[in-house]
Amino acid sequence: MIRTRGFELAAWQADAVEAWVGDVGGRYRGTLEIVTGGGKTLIALACAARAAERDPHLRLVVVVPTEALARQWRAMLERFTSLEQSDIGLLGAGYSAELSRCRALVAVLNTAAKQLPAAARAAQPLMLIIDECHRAGAPSFSQVLQTEAAYRLGLSATPDREELNDAGQPLRYDEQLVGQRLGPVVYRYTLRNARVDGWLPDYEIHHHGIQLTDGERREYEKISRQVDDLTDELRSLGFEPGRVQQLQRRGGEVASVARAYIAVTSRRKDLLYRATERSRVAHRIIEDSLAAGKTRRVLLFHERVDEAKQLYERLQRDLMNSSIGLEHSRLGTRTRTAALDAFRAGRAQILVSVKSLVEGIDVPEADLGVSVASTSSVRQRIQALGRVLRRRFDSPAETKHAEMHIIYVAGTVDEQIYAKEDWADLTGEGSNHYWRWPREPDQAKEHMPGPPAIPRPTEQQEWERLGRRAPGTPVEWQGMFSGQEYSVDTLGTVTNVSGALIRNPQHVASLVELVRGRPGGRFRITPTYRLVLVWGDGPAGALPYVAGQLAHDFEAEPRDAPPTEAVADPSKMAPGTPLHGPLDKKGGAFHFRQKRGGVIERRLPGGVTEFARTDDAAPADLVENAQRALDGWRRLFDRGISFFVSSEGQAWYVADSRRYFLAHVPGGFSWPS
Repeated sequence: MIRTRGFELAAWQADAVEAWVGDVGGRYRGTLEIVTGGGKTLIALACAARAAERDPHLRLVVVVPTEALARQWRAMLERFTSLEQSDIGLLGAGYSAELSRCRALVAVLNTAAKQLPAAARAAQPLMLIIDECHRAGAPSFSQVLQTEAAYRLGLSATPDREELNDAGQPLRYDEQLVGQRLGPVVYRYTLRNARVDGWLPDYEIHHHGIQLTDGERREYEKISRQVDDLTDELRSLGFEPGRVQQLQRRGGEVASVARAYIAVTSRRKDLLYRATERSRVAHRIIEDSLAAGKTRRVLLFHERVDEAKQLYERLQRDLMNSSIGLEHSRLGTRTRTAALDAFRAGRAQILVSVKSLVEGIDVPEADLGVSVASTSSVRQRIQALGRVLRRRFDSPAETKHAEMHIIYVAGTVDEQIYAKEDWADLTGEGSNHYWRWPREPDQAKEHMPGPPAIPRPTEQQEWERLGRRAPGTPVEWQGMFSGQEYSVDTLGTVTNVSGALIRNPQHVASLVELVRGRPGGRFRITPTYRLVLVWGDGPAGALPYVAGQLAHDFEAEPRDAPPTEAVADPSKMAPGTPLHGPLDKKGGAFHFRQKRGGVIERRLPGGVTEFARTDDAAPADLVENAQRALDGWRRLFDRGISFFVSSEGQAWYVADSRRYFLAHVPGGFSWPS
């Protein structure tokens, strides 16, 4: 039976184990969100021991993203459990242990995704631990989540993958694939908790704003204009840029624009990653830190291999008294392992790494980190920060002072990371220092009073500002413009971004009109308090307003809703008769226009429009269809509306989120093309 030895959990760590054992996410199931350096491995071993008390013949599988982390886990299993070295196998990165021959198997994620689901079927009872579990949600790795296991544990400092649904809205962790398969977050111990509890060493975080060269700035502004143009083009098609990953998989014009948007924003991101000043400022930070006379252990994080290699070569040339290592994906496994081992053992004082070092190495002695370039993900920033904020469990009396330096390009989208998270709240008001670097090498950096951007208030903060009630008349919304997006047309019909009809629109149409001054438009509903947010005209331009509050959550009508009553003969129905049950749009989507006394319009790919024929040369039955549809429209409306034709020949429209009959038009209409 697997037992632990040689360590004792802190009270909060023991609480985490009990939360996993208990039924918060289902007994012996769930995800632990633990700050980097919080002892996730020891907590997980304690969880495994509790599972083994229930199932003495339990086998253990630990899935990790890198070989370095696999070897680290194997060492921890040998040191802190009753398992012998011969009981523990490795799978991946050159190792091929069989689960059926091991009590514990540590598997590298890419290999585990291919082999583990099949191997696990003959190795029950099984406990599956996935370290850095957010990585398992990637499409190329997610098969590992299908592994059969009665006991499931996810570990991560940042489990949320920031995934979006098809509507471009953020998914909660328990709605994401990883959370569904491993279980929801059952215990959190965040960086903020660790700071308040004194769990972390003393630390400072320095944020360095650098400048682009003149050539880089011209290129940046050129690309940014292209991004703005494509953003406008997407919005003209009725979509927000946040949905481009989903939109690129569609057909037609919107997919083409989405792919162009992704390509251009990637070019801009790459330009910022490669900014010339990043290397110079990183070099200065290290030089100044080492010149202070204290022995430092330095980690440098980068996003691009070529730039990391150039920085490594420059440091080797200028810091001849320091041993420097380099680790990135283009190097062979043996070379990468040697670089990590040298840094871990203290033979290398400085280690330059591309991406992978954010996860996969445990060196409590590391006390200086430099994020030369990183993504706009708050998760990655926290992961990198955690590398140098680890406390030394083997020398608790030894004080450690850690520094983290984050380099960003001032005056660019690089600054948006500060609008996503309140770093003072997260890491402590006095821990953060902000600097601005001039381009001239002989000029000193300038101390800044605060971050380049601050996050807007949360929904909860805005709710408190509003006095915990919806306003009687629209007022400016000062928080993040977030929540599910919907649209309401001029007839009061509400749909979500997927086009599904909302069957309980409540009074939202009038709220939107209050802000916009005219019927119809897009709006959002906040997730917690169901507040209605609408963009409107303010004194100095467009502003978001909170227009009111819904009494109930919106209910989207299922696409396969069964009929609620018998369908009448459409040839005998009057225009404006309510329709019930499912209706398709297979006959097309059209629009009535008031020009020339009334025409039926359709749009073709490429933005071309044409009008249904009513001339004598067109087929008589299709001309009659057009006349019946136009007559029905004229009886009911004095303005243009959209309508649809079903596969059974029913022309129908939607008003106030209800469907109504317009005309019977079997065969549709005749068109010039």
